[in-house]
Amino acid sequence: MHDSTCDTIVHIRVGGEGRTPIYATAGSAGCDLYAARGLTLLPGECKVLPLDLVMAIEPGVEAQIRPRSGLSLKTELRLPNSPGTIDSDYRSEVGVLLQNTFSMERMADQILFRPQLLEELAAKYHRVPYIEYLKERLDLLPNNADQENLLKLAKNLSELSEKSIWLDSQGNPYGTIYIQPGDRIAQMVFSKYLKAAFVEHPWPEHIGQDRGGGFGSTGIRQETRANLR
Repeated sequence: MHDSTCDTIVHIRVGGEGRTPIYATAGSAGCDLYAARGLTLLPGECKVLPLDLVMAIEPGVEAQIRPRSGLSLKTELRLPNSPGTIDSDYRSEVGVLLQNTFSMERMADQILFRPQLLEELAAKYHRVPYIEYLKERLDLLPNNADQENLLKLAKNLSELSEKSIWLDSQGNPYGTIYIQPGDRIAQMVFSKYLKAAFVEHPWPEHIGQDRGGGFGSTGIRQETRANLR
């Protein structure tokens, strides 16, 4: 059975770790998407979060994956390809591309903006030299030659040897984002689209009306501006 007030039918298979998307209210344009598994995103990392669901969308309809405004406001979590598109002929598992945009270079600014952060760092994190943290991470690489080369490069960068990093109880730096299974992570909006037929033409700019600019322009032609002065 489906809601007769809906505009399109989406056939869906939800796995054991997934959850059917839900509209929070009757007026919600987007339905909430939920994390199927936990995910750790270090500062700067970009990963795909699986939703453990497969959909069949009607022809002429696309699903757009968009960020949740609350997460964008309160965290450094971003959807780098927003809005992501799920085509009507896509039948593989749906995932959401996530990026942690936090940068350690912003630590000083964050402390100035929120001085109590110093107390939080002292209580929940431990401070280590950045070189030591980097060495531990390099030890996880499979290629020993790459480890040696990267570590040699790091030691030759004096600015790194003078920096510290705050690590949490799991050994990850401040700014790491932890996503738990079941977290509302994004929203999905369905929309009809138009497909174009590309027809060769010698002067496309002579068809219809030319607004006279774009990409930052107001669209007002220079001669019109002169008349307004």
